[in-house]
Amino acid sequence: MTTVRLASIRLTGEIVTFGCMLALLTAIVLIETGTAGPGTCMLIAAAIVTVTAMAVPHAFWLQADANGLTMTRLLVRRTYPWRAVQGLAMKFDEESETGTHRVTLRLRLTDPQGLYWGPLLGKLTTTDDDLPRGTEPRALADLFALFGRHGLPVDKPAFANAVLSAHGLPPLPPQLARLVPTGPVPTPQQAYAGAPSIEDERRKLLSKRRVIPAGPPRKQREYLLRYAAMSDRASLQTHDARLEDSTRALFAAHQLAKHDRVVADSDPRGYVRQQYLIWHSSRP
Repeated sequence: MTTVRLASIRLTGEIVTFGCMLALLTAIVLIETGTAGPGTCMLIAAAIVTVTAMAVPHAFWLQADANGLTMTRLLVRRTYPWRAVQGLAMKFDEESETGTHRVTLRLRLTDPQGLYWGPLLGKLTTTDDDLPRGTEPRALADLFALFGRHGLPVDKPAFANAVLSAHGLPPLPPQLARLVPTGPVPTPQQAYAGAPSIEDERRKLLSKRRVIPAGPPRKQREYLLRYAAMSDRASLQTHDARLEDSTRALFAAHQLAKHDRVVADSDPRGYVRQQYLIWHSSRP
């Protein structure tokens, strides 16, 4: 079994903040109910914060064994079998208030496909160019090495290799692109059966256009998929006779494939139909 302690690549301050909020709430409840006096409440609150801070290094682990990856968060364990793990997702962004650049690391799961959606593994500060700062903890290198040993893709292998090199570890093995579609491509009639009208879908997507970029990753992917499907259907209405419509459909399909980290050059619109059928069939 290989174990990576994730505490050093998580924002410990966020956990301590949670401990402070819990301590404050506990103190308020004790005072309001008359269970303890102010002095005692302060001592209890301080103890809660101290225990929370001390527990952080032991509360976040990732363990790999023959069964899969087991994530331990605040002593709660969950195992993801190898067939459910698609790789390591890395999302780079900038905090609007401070301008600090960070990378967020999550498990990339196969269900739902292609999403930056899975348990949070860590979050670290990067350079303004989204490169390693050179002070990354050994745990981050161990995390990249773990994924490399098991042949799981990492979103930014150049970033990972720079961290591995700094800690004297070998680079990741070459990563093969995932070629799609891998199965039968549904016909438009099969893929879009039960879909809303093109005009209704266009109006709904237009209303979400401004809020989706700042929304959850799952919603971002859903937006890309629905937009690509709507564009595909709009072009099919004229049998791809209008260059503007067919170009938009092809561009939207490539945007979805890029987000999902797949190579769909041979049939990008077929990939859209394949993914839309999966998504629409799984909805309640």
